Formats: sequence, structure tokens, C-alpha cells
Amino acid sequence: MTLTTQASTAGLTRHDLGGAWELTWSGGPAGVPDAVRDAVVPAQVPGEVHTALLAAGLIADPDAGWGEEGQLWVGRSRWTYRRHVHWSPAPGARTDLVCDGLDTFAEVYVNGRLVGTGRDQHLVYRWKVDDALRPGGNVIEVRFASAWDAAHEHERAHGPLPSPYDEPYAHVRKAAANFGWDWGPHFVTAGIWRDIRLETYTGRIEHVRPLVRLDTHGTARVTAHVRVDAPPGARVRAELLDPAGVPAAGGTSLIEDGEAAITLLVAEPQLWWPVGLGGQPRYGLQVELEHDGTVLDAASASIGLRSVELDESPDALGTRWAIVVNGRPVRVRGYNWIPDDTLSSRATPERVAARIDQALAGNANLLRVWGGGHFVTEAFLDACDERGIMVWHDFLFACAAYCEDEEMTALVTAEAEQAVARMSAHPSLVLWCGGNETVLGRRHWGWTDQIGERAWGAGFYLDVLPKVLARLDPTRPYVPNSPWSGSIERDPVADTHGPSHLWDAWNEADYVHYRDHDPSFVAEMGWCGPAAWTTLQRVLDGETPGPASPLTRHHLRAIDGMHKLTRGLQPHVPTPADGPDWHFATQVVQARAVAAGVEWLRSRERCGGVVVWQLNDCWPAISWSAVDVAGIEKPLWHALRRAFAPRLATIQPAAPGPTHDPTGPDGLVLVLVNDGVTAWRPDVLVRRVGPDGRELARARLRPECPPGAVTRLAVGPQVGRPEDPAAELLVVDADRSRATWVYRPDRDRTPPPPQRRVDLAVLDGRLHVGVTAATILRDVCVFADRLAAALGTAPAGLVVDDALVTLLPGERHVFHVARRDGRPLPPTAATAIPSPLLGEVVRSFDELTT
Repeated sequence: MTLTTQASTAGLTRHDLGGAWELTWSGGPAGVPDAVRDAVVPAQVPGEVHTALLAAGLIADPDAGWGEEGQLWVGRSRWTYRRHVHWSPAPGARTDLVCDGLDTFAEVYVNGRLVGTGRDQHLVYRWKVDDALRPGGNVIEVRFASAWDAAHEHERAHGPLPSPYDEPYAHVRKAAANFGWDWGPHFVTAGIWRDIRLETYTGRIEHVRPLVRLDTHGTARVTAHVRVDAPPGARVRAELLDPAGVPAAGGTSLIEDGEAAITLLVAEPQLWWPVGLGGQPRYGLQVELEHDGTVLDAASASIGLRSVELDESPDALGTRWAIVVNGRPVRVRGYNWIPDDTLSSRATPERVAARIDQALAGNANLLRVWGGGHFVTEAFLDACDERGIMVWHDFLFACAAYCEDEEMTALVTAEAEQAVARMSAHPSLVLWCGGNETVLGRRHWGWTDQIGERAWGAGFYLDVLPKVLARLDPTRPYVPNSPWSGSIERDPVADTHGPSHLWDAWNEADYVHYRDHDPSFVAEMGWCGPAAWTTLQRVLDGETPGPASPLTRHHLRAIDGMHKLTRGLQPHVPTPADGPDWHFATQVVQARAVAAGVEWLRSRERCGGVVVWQLNDCWPAISWSAVDVAGIEKPLWHALRRAFAPRLATIQPAAPGPTHDPTGPDGLVLVLVNDGVTAWRPDVLVRRVGPDGRELARARLRPECPPGAVTRLAVGPQVGRPEDPAAELLVVDADRSRATWVYRPDRDRTPPPPQRRVDLAVLDGRLHVGVTAATILRDVCVFADRLAAALGTAPAGLVVDDALVTLLPGERHVFHVARRDGRPLPPTAATAIPSPLLGEVVRSFDELTT
């Protein structure tokens, strides 16, 4: 929702206090650099202490080398922000200081007078400051204590709370990820991290909650709940404009107990749909607060008309769990979203929109906002509204027990009230979730031994949050936790009900064990793999990426991560010791692992969707992300673009379980998945080929897969049953997509040494990399970031259009490398690439297995 400032002197005016402030160190631990102790540091607001110190050259890049360890003192210090403000009083009006985000423990002073305190990073604060301001010059100070110290103080006072990490993040209402996670660094931040301003008004709109319901007669009912601070006799007027800007409905209401509710009816509404199922038209809602003919404040919002609910109907194994929009089940293809930078001010709207575009281009239709970060911004939700990307949003709890005392309950309630009210206008927001893996932790991580019968957070998930939603937004479904099996009494890890988290394959076994599961829905699953080569090179201080590099290990935070990476390679390739082979092998196995799991789950009719962990990264890391922190797509992203295709052809075992023998009597099945709105009739060619690519058997099919359906076709023994399982390959071409199946683990296969020819040309400003196969080539990749130095661009400035391509002998595929900014590459680009570099840029998986 966008608030608009009125020009009238009687209306609300806003004085933005963002921009240049002064930052000073106010105390802290030993070891603070002398250059910091007495410095007056220029600081941009919104921002963090870290970003100010970085800009001033007072700390090294904490992402690079061992810089993370060199900045720990920052989060254990106290800091003061200061700026001068000119203010002129308006007769009969009130002036408030409004802080959209203070991180986290803050005292706010105006001209030396304490006007307010903050104890929650996620809250918006508002304080009346007329009596503290004076006409002319004023000084505003925001003094931050250490959130790390505050967390330890709460821990000492209330007793430890169990969590997966040796940090007390659950004791403070601050992003849990700031204290380190298994994919991110330990940066305990402080600062004015969101907008700050002075507001002068005689009446104001606090929020607008437009709640949408569709009735059975084809009418949309939009009820605009408008919360105001207004003088007696004020009125609220609302008008709804259709997507073309034509007035569609309007009304006026008096105010009762600080709120007006205006119901607007829309006949034959244009519905908002998730991407791929229809358009994303949005109506304009304009609201004015008026008194005695004067507009005191106004607000506007773009809203979508749609319904959303959960299908939890019984099925043969338990219950379904599927998101239903406008009466249609929507099979979810999604990613988990983490904070895009641990220093939040660096995650600009443009950068966030680029990540969302990458999710969209990768055929995703949902982002799950994980509970260890922040409530997302309007820019994030606007981008999802426009693109048809659904949003599942956790409330901010993650993997720990939480104190339920009076103060914490008040903070959590206020957080939820503000977030629900602010986000209610956005059609993309389809689901609220109480938190991440807290019910799971209580059940399986030994919490009872640590806290006994103390409260651990259940009151938030089962009482506080549902009551807030019932009051402020009953139009969206709510799930108390993820994973969740329908009730607090039922084990949350069960596949039979609700959203599951599948981590057994990564933690314990090969990725074929994804096929052990037949769940209702998957909200997390993933496999680690390294960031792009150039992204890691930048932060490893000259070390070669790989297990022997201490800094590589430093940038891998998964528990037993290097061991699990190595174990994941072993069924597939002789484990490379270091360098480019290790990097390529781990990236490709990550891609294969997650794609194998996703395709299996999408082939199961009862599974309502898959949300992969994770889309994005917050620092240069070996992590579960599909896109690294530089914005470079890993091979995983390309694999999931295929696995998430709305129309998917995949080869699967006929029955669940890794012990199923695809060469046995049940054999294999070809599964067609059609998430679209029209029938799919692909031209399918199934071939079994020998190690030299010679065709051994074939079948041509012309099946039909209805919209929203899963169609299973047996691959008969004549085609599907191999004569030599260690050498043969099944290849399925359906329209323009290709799927393959190998009958034995790659280490047990006997392919010939790979042979290929590579040619280069620049056409239409893009570098064309042609790869012609003389032998079977599987998972051919072109790494555009490694071409950057030769082509005079930044590594993230280049993008390749495809990856993980399988070619049969005689086939040729052209990869297109282009600049992300759309500018053409020079005609000389093809001759600027030395031959040794080309061998590092163009890789195929068969190089690792022969």
C-alpha cells in the first residue's frame, strides 16, 4: 500500500529523515580498533552500522577471507546515530517521529529528551514529539545497545532456550539469521535499517486492509477496513477502479472506534491468477480521510480479486494438502526465500526484483518466506503481485523454543498485527505459517530434556497468531508450523498430512532416497553445492576452491557439510580432490539430486507441491541455493527450470522406494505432468541406446495429458528393459524437452571417453558456443562467469541460456552467452577466448566418470 502526501496545509506531511547521519561508537568490548573509538563516521540511513563502517574503510569486507571473524566486535558494541533536523510547527497539528525499523534495542532522543524505546527489529514505532521539538534546528539521536548482549541477558534471566546453534537468537525479536545459520554468516547488526521520518497531521490513515471474498454468484466483495487517527466527525471515502482505471464501486463511512469499514461490490470481476493459470489484473483502491471538506490523508493500493483456501480432504494415505486459488487446485513449484543479504540495506528493490525474476524464469510459481529473516517489503510483494508469484509467509520463528512471557507475547502480537494489516492488500500473499521447524524441534530434538514443562512457543502458533488473523484477515489460510501434520499431537515428520520437510537424503543417504516418500506436500528439500567459481574465487584469498582450502570450508556452514558433499559424490563419480573438477562435480550432483527429488514428487498425484530449499544466497557460500549471492545461476537453477516446467515429461520407477528394480517386471513409467489450463498432446519418442549412442529400441507415443493432470504410461520391456544395464541409456524426447534414465549408478557405468567439438561465433551481440558430440555427452555446461575476464565484463555480467544438456553422437547444441544488461558483445569476443580457458568453460559430466 502506498501512502500519499497531501499538498494541503491541513493534510498530512512527511519529512523524510533518510540520508546522511553521523555514527559514533559508544562503548563495547576490548579489541575495538582505535580508528573507530573516536571517529565520527558518515552513515547512510536506511542502513546498518556495518555498511557505514565498510563505506568508511573501518572494517574489511566481512564476506571475504576471514573478514567475518574480524567484525564480531561490531555486534557487541553500542552505537549512536545523530542528525540535525529543521522543523516548523503547524498550528493545530501533531508531529510524530515514525521509525519503520530500528535494529534492535534503541533509545530515541530529541534534543536530549528520551521520546521512545525500541526492543523489536520487526516493529514500526511512532512517538509524539511536539513537546520535544523546537522551531528551527533540532538534534535527533538514536542510541543502540548490543542485541547480542541483550540476548545473553535475557537468557541469564529466563533460562536457556534450545536451538540448533550456540547463539541466543530466540531471546530477542530480531532476525535469527543475523546470529549465523547453516548457509549464512554471523553478523549481529544494528542501525536504522528502514525508513525514518517526521509526520505532521491533524488526521491520518494508519492502515487500509482490503479483504476480498468471491461469492457463488460471480461477484467480488471488497471490504476496505480503514484504521485512522482522526478528529470527531471525520469520514472515510473509498473508491475502486477497475484494471483500466474506470471507477467500479465506491462508498463513504463514518468512523467508529478508530476504524471505518466500506464494502464495495464488483460484478463480473477480473480475477487475479497465479502465473500460468491466467492474468494478474489489479484494481486500484483509493481511500481518503476527510473532515469538514478537507482531505486530511489519503492512501492507495493495488489489489487483486481472488479467493484462496487449502484443500485438506481425506485421501488413501491421510489427507491432501493443496493450495486452491479461485476454486482451482494449484500445484506448487516453489523456492524458499532467505534474506537476500545479511546486511539488509544492500538488498535493494532492484536486486530483489532480479531474484524474483530468476524464480519466475525458472518456472516457479511460489516463494516461501522463511521465518528466520524479516517480514518482506512492499517492493517484494508488488513484484510478486505483478508476476503472479504466490507468497507463503512464515511468522518470524525458526528452529528454536521461544519464551512466552508477557513482554514477548506483546511484541509478537504487535508484530503480527502490523504485518497482517500491511500485507493484506497483496493478492500474491496466499498463506500464513506460524513458524519454521519449532514443532518439529519440540518433538525430535530433545527439547523436553532442556526446558521441561516451560512454555516453548506453542501458545504463539496455536493461539496468539490465529487470533490476530481472525481479527484482521480471515480471508487467507493459516498453518501453525512447517512441517505440520494437522495437529500438535501428530508427528510433524509424517508424510501423510500437511507440509513435509525432506532432509534425510542430504543428511544420511544418496538422493535416490527421495523416492522413499509419497507426501502430501513438501515445504523444504535441498542439496548443497558451491557458488559460481568466480564468486568463490573472490573471497578465498588465492586459495583454490575445494576441500583442502580452509576458506572454502569457512564458507560452508552446513553441519558436517564437506563430509556430506563427499558422500553425495561417491555413488556417482570418483571423488575429485580439489579445484575445477571438485567444483563441477559438486555443482552437477547438487543439480541432479534436487531435480531427481522434484521430478519424483511432481510425478506423485497426491503431492500438492514442492518448495525447494533455497532460491537465493546472502553471502558467497557453498549452500543449497539455486542462485548465488552474485546473482549467477548455478546448474541447479537450470535443472529446476526443467523439473519445474509446467509441462513435464519424466521417467520414474513404477513404484516408490529406492529398492525398486527398473529392470524388473514392473519396469519404468513415463510420467506426463500438465499444470497448464489446456490439454497437452506431446509427440514422444522413447529410445534405448547403447554406450556408443546406437539405437537399440524405440517407441513413438502420442498421449494426452488433461489440464491439471498427471498421466502415467508404462515403458514396455522391449524398450525399457536393458541388455547391459551398466552401459545403456534410456532417452525420452517430448516436444522440445529431453529426459534420460541410467540403469546403474554412474560409478558402475562403462561409457567411452567423451569426445566433442566446440565452435564459437558472435551473432546478434551474443556469443554462440556450439558443442557437437562425437560420443554421448551428458550434462554439458558452459560457465559464462569464467569467460568474464576474457570478454571484459564482471563475472555476474554474463549469462548463459542453458545448461545440463545431454547430447547423442552427431547432435549439436548451441549455448548462447549474453550480457545481462542487454548490451551486445563485441564481434571479437569469439577470438578473445584462449583454448585452455575454453576447456574450463565447457564441461560435461562424462569427463568426471571416465
